[in-house]
Amino acid sequence: MNEVPLPPGQDGKALGRRLAAELSRAVVRAEKRTGRTLDRRELAGRLNVSASSLYAYLNGTTLPGAGVLDALLTELGVTGPEAGRLATLRDEVDAARRLRPATTHGLSAVPRQLPLTHSVFVGREAELARLDVLLSTAGGPAADRVVAVVEGTAGVGKTALALHWAYRARARFPDGQLYVDLRGFGDDTIMNPGEALHGFLQALGVAPGAVPADPAAASGLLRTVLTGRRVLLVLDNARSTGQVRPLLPAASGSVAVVTSRNRLDGLIVREGALRIALDVLPRYAARALLERQTGAERLALEPREADELVDLCARLPLALSVAAARTATAPAGSASALVRELRYSRKPLDLFGTQDADVDLRTVFHGSYALLPPPAARLFRLLGCHPGPEIDVMACAGLIGAADPPTALLDTLTAAYLVRRHSPGRYTLHDLLRLYAAELLDDGPPEERREGTERLLRHYLDTARLADHHLEPWRPAAGGAPGPAASYRPIDGRAAATGWFEAELPSLQALVERAAATPGLEPYAWRLADACAVHLRRSGRRVQRAAVHALARDAAGRAGDPAARATATRRLADALSRLNRTKEALGLLHETLRACRDLGDEEGVREVRLSLVRVYGSCGDPRRALPHARLALAMAERTEDPLALADGLTSVAQQWERLGEHTVALAHARRALTLYTRLGHLDGRAGILINMGRAEQGLGRPAAAIGHYEVSLDLDRVLGDRYREAHALEHLGDAHAALGRSEQARALWEKALALFDGLHHPDAGQVRGKLRAPAADYSPVPASSQHSP
Repeated sequence: MNEVPLPPGQDGKALGRRLAAELSRAVVRAEKRTGRTLDRRELAGRLNVSASSLYAYLNGTTLPGAGVLDALLTELGVTGPEAGRLATLRDEVDAARRLRPATTHGLSAVPRQLPLTHSVFVGREAELARLDVLLSTAGGPAADRVVAVVEGTAGVGKTALALHWAYRARARFPDGQLYVDLRGFGDDTIMNPGEALHGFLQALGVAPGAVPADPAAASGLLRTVLTGRRVLLVLDNARSTGQVRPLLPAASGSVAVVTSRNRLDGLIVREGALRIALDVLPRYAARALLERQTGAERLALEPREADELVDLCARLPLALSVAAARTATAPAGSASALVRELRYSRKPLDLFGTQDADVDLRTVFHGSYALLPPPAARLFRLLGCHPGPEIDVMACAGLIGAADPPTALLDTLTAAYLVRRHSPGRYTLHDLLRLYAAELLDDGPPEERREGTERLLRHYLDTARLADHHLEPWRPAAGGAPGPAASYRPIDGRAAATGWFEAELPSLQALVERAAATPGLEPYAWRLADACAVHLRRSGRRVQRAAVHALARDAAGRAGDPAARATATRRLADALSRLNRTKEALGLLHETLRACRDLGDEEGVREVRLSLVRVYGSCGDPRRALPHARLALAMAERTEDPLALADGLTSVAQQWERLGEHTVALAHARRALTLYTRLGHLDGRAGILINMGRAEQGLGRPAAAIGHYEVSLDLDRVLGDRYREAHALEHLGDAHAALGRSEQARALWEKALALFDGLHHPDAGQVRGKLRAPAADYSPVPASSQHSP
């Protein structure tokens, strides 16, 4: 029944007399309403208390328990706001009884519990401003926000932010600041709310013996004691909403700031808490933190190494602080030494280890990982297989061998801030967490990493082949059109395919490198490279294109697959020719020509001939290109393959046009255009139309040329071929200039220049020259220009 005698303190007495008077009036009102005198003994029996206890409640000598009071008010017919007011008054009497008497100076307890925080704090300006929302402009806490939750991954600086703001705002909380480490993560036993409540209530002046043993009663007492006060509560390292909720103030005046590595959605939904989700530091702030802890003068001697150290620390504040501690007392040049160690170490996290568990990076990460359910822990470990900067939900399904997106598992990982939802359906984790996941894999059974990597490669290869098929649906695929992987998000057209390649290209490049370096997985390297080839060409990524095919070639050589090596070598040569590395490209193509002959690969020989045409054409030597074009055409005529025939005709037409034989070139080009149109081959049509336009211009018919260029331009934009789009715009400008339309010509050249500059392509130079020259001095594109793959 929780009956307690009232304290002798004046406040308690006054409140007790007020409560007793209110209860007596309620009895009188009940008697008037019923028209009879209430039998006090009968009423006590219904309340399950003694008659003497009831008399003590009504005369103010004893405080009724909360439950007894509720029952009494019900019996007396007191409901609604009036009942609530009396219940609050009863809690105030209880709080007054439990508080320690005032000191000899008349002051009640004012706790100052904020712990010492690091003197170096950088960045987080936006987050600090958001926390200031908890304060009103008048000087007290705002009425509409009582709780803020600072969330984020381990080591991201949640406590540092909360304490920095708390110190900055402490003058706005004159009745004290409370702090507790709830020990939600790590090896220590998690703190239960009752323990935290006991400490808070004592700090606020409640006598130790007067703290209720029941956590719910203690929570109610805390809210009562805080009523009318302005106290700041910092609840650090909370694991769950349930651990925090009993410690929260109930109304404006006091404010709680909670930090957690978990997403505390319950506080947002039920308590309307302000959520502040911390990410790693911006680059400028990460560099500033390193400078302030290490010494700006020292880092100024190693600026590049300092920038790399920021990246190797993933801009994670804890990692930056540990790195700074390692270098601050070391000899000059220690930043570069640490960078080398981190770059080449088999276990880089060892270098972020310390004897103090609370700042040892691996131990800190483990505190979050250890709380995961097994399926989510498995997905987190397997993310260590993924070498790209981000991963989509369907790749996660492929990674764990699931047919459906593992949305629930990803929600668990994002709620624990071990991964971050980068955009709809796409996730990322910073490099140090990726290293930790990879370490967990290394420490487990070897087959987990091997099987996870192969599942991931298989998913990406299946999806890349499907996307590639949508980019060139007219090109026959070996074994027919590729089907979807088990974990597959629909790619239903060219735009979706291009979007997928754009989003996944960094991951695809990294996976080609991973497969090329892993014995037994090399075939994935050249197959992925083949699947990416069209997109790399159309998007103008010349350097990446060469790098991917070089990896594929090396992988095929190590795997001992001569046919795959020949194809990869030819693709590498095509890529090098786009980089103006003509000598290397020719050497590789002649090597491939010999390899295809040795293998008896006639189709391979024909493809190499076409590549030789492109290389010789790009370096302005159509006379050496033409024989190879004729041989490729002759081989196609023997096979009667319409696509091969169209490619051969195009190749011959291009060389005749470059040699000034425009009428012959047009005859071949028209045959090629007919075949491409019949096949639905948009790429081929776009390319041959540019050739036809150049031939028409060579015959003095710029108006006819414009028609061909405009159709090619439309097709290039549909295909997303930025390189050829730039050339179509340039030639269109040439044709308008030939007709005396200088303003239209300049506008078209400016668009072409913007595209070439965006591709960092050297052809920008010749367009820039046209824009500088007077219209009368314009000269056409030299015959050596190359627009084919």
